[in-house]
Amino acid sequence: MTLLQQIQTSLAACDITAEKTSSAPLAVALSGGADSVCLLLSLKDLGFTTHALHCNFELRGLESDADEAFCRRLCRQLEVPISVKHFRTASYAKRHSLSIEMAARELRYNWFEQQMNTLSAEALCVAHHRDDQAETILLNLTRGTGIRGLCGMQQLNAKRVVRPLLHVSRSEIEAWLNERGQTWVTDSTNLDPEAARRNIMRLEVLPALQRINPTAAANIAESGERMSEALKLYEFAISQQRALVEHNGAIDIAALKASIAPCTLLYELLRDYGFTPEQSRNIFDNLDGEPGHEWQSSECRLLRNRGKLLLKPKGFAANDIGNTQADDEDGCYLPLEGLYQSRSGTRLLIRRHIIDPATYAIPHDASTACFDLEKLTLPLTLRPTREGDRFQPFGMEGTRLVSDLLTDRKLSVFEKEQQQVVCSGEKIAWVVGLRVAAGFEVDEHTRHVMTLTCL
Repeated sequence: MTLLQQIQTSLAACDITAEKTSSAPLAVALSGGADSVCLLLSLKDLGFTTHALHCNFELRGLESDADEAFCRRLCRQLEVPISVKHFRTASYAKRHSLSIEMAARELRYNWFEQQMNTLSAEALCVAHHRDDQAETILLNLTRGTGIRGLCGMQQLNAKRVVRPLLHVSRSEIEAWLNERGQTWVTDSTNLDPEAARRNIMRLEVLPALQRINPTAAANIAESGERMSEALKLYEFAISQQRALVEHNGAIDIAALKASIAPCTLLYELLRDYGFTPEQSRNIFDNLDGEPGHEWQSSECRLLRNRGKLLLKPKGFAANDIGNTQADDEDGCYLPLEGLYQSRSGTRLLIRRHIIDPATYAIPHDASTACFDLEKLTLPLTLRPTREGDRFQPFGMEGTRLVSDLLTDRKLSVFEKEQQQVVCSGEKIAWVVGLRVAAGFEVDEHTRHVMTLTCL
């Protein structure tokens, strides 16, 4: 299969045709190097409508400017429109504490995405080839990786970045350009092993492997393709196990342990919540530890509690129901009537009644609190529990700590943190959803009742 045929086959596999690009062009990342020049020329030969994108990172002085001039000349000759962007890469890297390599990558792909939207582009074509793929897989191995890292780069990703040259070697690219008499530029930093880790792989490691086996790069890239197919089976198997995460964000530890490859499964269940492979291994190694242990990712908290792992996202959003107010340590005033929802998710239906005490039936549901309105200090306040909170439970002598009640009810740390109390003045009138306090009860003299129902 010729180089042009391989490119056309790759694009067709991504459902990209020349006809589609007549109204939505292909954006092409053009550095001026052999790979990107080959990509632009081959797309032109195949009849695709293209728009070149060139980044000047201002890292190599006159050499960077010469690369830009070359790209502008080439696009003029090919009658291909080009957009050029200058970046102060060194200052950006310093400001964001990034390596030059990572800063350049972040800058160019952010700009590429903006340009794709501006151009209404069908896709962004980048010139990664088979040798790049082999280097990427090897680099991932040196860092330590799982099945996804062994797949290397994908031919098409979710952001519509397509790699048409992924099955073409660097030597094939240069031979094709030489046959056409087409020149290209060489980034001098690509020839310096000290400039980037990828250069070491390109200039030293891969050539050494090819001395062992001349087809090493091709074999490594092909292995990546096989791993990509295996990944589909792997992800299907994982999807069958996602039911282990219950609707309330709990993972049953016994069920997890009974699964095939439980440590790997745990990572797959937790990775969407920001947990790393190292954290997942640590969590797995401590599944049988003391209860109440907690781990945190950037997005989520994980608690081991009574045979389960409990997941809780960090922070929460306000809801737009009723008299929503911000919960804080001082408490929030409750309305005299109506539906109230706090930012932490507590929902209370508040109603007032005029009753006949001889016939009124007091609700005995723990989710409802019934008070003599005249015994209350209004407005009532809703607040989180505090350390040292005490109240006198209805029907009991003396007071007890709210924390003891929560422990007796076997609440997890997360549930304790979310527990709210309703206060009448300085006194706790209700540990919401659990226990009402003495001193506010309905009796034979009551005429006006306030009920609070936790929904």
